[in-house]
Amino acid sequence: MSREIDLATLKEFLEKEIEDLERKLQLYQAILALLNEQMGLRTQRLGRGKEFRDSSGRLVAVLSHARDRVILTLYKPVSESDPYMRYALRTLGRLVNESEGLEYSVEKDDDGRIKAIMVLGVTKDYIDDIIATLEYTAMKISSRK
Repeated sequence: MSREIDLATLKEFLEKEIEDLERKLQLYQAILALLNEQMGLRTQRLGRGKEFRDSSGRLVAVLSHARDRVILTLYKPVSESDPYMRYALRTLGRLVNESEGLEYSVEKDDDGRIKAIMVLGVTKDYIDDIIATLEYTAMKISSRK
């Protein structure tokens, strides 16, 4: 009986901790968005930005765009060797080779995992391909278990 009480108490404690961490994550994401605005990275979003969430409802990625840039921000950094990330980078590389003025950059965390992809110099000729590529990648990454 005491073991059940201990397990129930532990479960309740962990659920509270998870809720607290999710609140902190939302706060940090809001602060990061404000910092990005101050640094000139403010973007007009697809609505508010197309959000991609995992099966438990946690934010995994946001796809946004402005006049000439598209940004995929990953809240769960992904390895460059991930098949969907390789697809995205290979496709973006091909598009950059086809288009003059189009370029992309990758931001990585301390462990070398990708946490953002920014495509600059986007024209209306390439916007649909770029958004489709990054949207597909974000959708696949967020649908993992």
